[in-house]
Amino acid sequence: MKRILLFLLGLAFLANAAGIQAADVDFTVGQSTVDMDLFYNGASIPVTGAVPEGALVVVRFIGKIGEVSMKQKGKAMGLLWMNMNTLHFSHMPAICLVEASAPLAGTGQVGEKLGLAGVTDSIVIEPASADRQMLLPEILKLKKSEGLYREDGGAVKLESAKDGRQAFSASVRLPSRLTPGEYSIEVFAVKDGEIVGQSVKPIAARLVGVPAFIANLAFNHGLWYGILASLISMLAGLAVGLIFGSKGAH
Repeated sequence: MKRILLFLLGLAFLANAAGIQAADVDFTVGQSTVDMDLFYNGASIPVTGAVPEGALVVVRFIGKIGEVSMKQKGKAMGLLWMNMNTLHFSHMPAICLVEASAPLAGTGQVGEKLGLAGVTDSIVIEPASADRQMLLPEILKLKKSEGLYREDGGAVKLESAKDGRQAFSASVRLPSRLTPGEYSIEVFAVKDGEIVGQSVKPIAARLVGVPAFIANLAFNHGLWYGILASLISMLAGLAVGLIFGSKGAH
């Protein structure tokens, strides 16, 4: 009976500690959905909240962990460039945008773990014989060029401390290449080389308007989608013919 009582007390202590840690970071997101219409070209998501005084704030917009397959190019017989091996990069988030109140490089292992360095360290490359040291910087460079990976130390603004708390604000810029799906916004408070609080909120990106209509046709009404695509193709061809035909007449 005594052991059971001690066990229950231990669980209560852990639950209370976890509740305190979760309460250390309070934040709100300006919107819970990102509407992607015909003119979508990126968006900005406002994030505001408060952390313990003196903490560094890390805000991450992150997608589901998945796999990317790519062809590795090389010279066949030392002469012709062509696709060689297929490379598989797994344990990669579809998107990872990291914004902080200060550069993460000076925060030790915790900062590296929360930043892009931690993301790349977790990537698994197959086949195992692939040159990891050469490929990791290249895949990171590609994702950065697509706007899907970013790290900005200084993008989170901190206000003056009050009653042991410090308000913060950030505007997370989403890229135009964002795909519809479920994402998360995570906020971490880092102090003395440790995570002293963290919280997460879901956010969804969804197609609306014309893109949603076309996607619904493509996935649920294949016949009508094919007819519509053919009509658009014919009208586009007719328009091109009229434009260039009229220029030729002069």
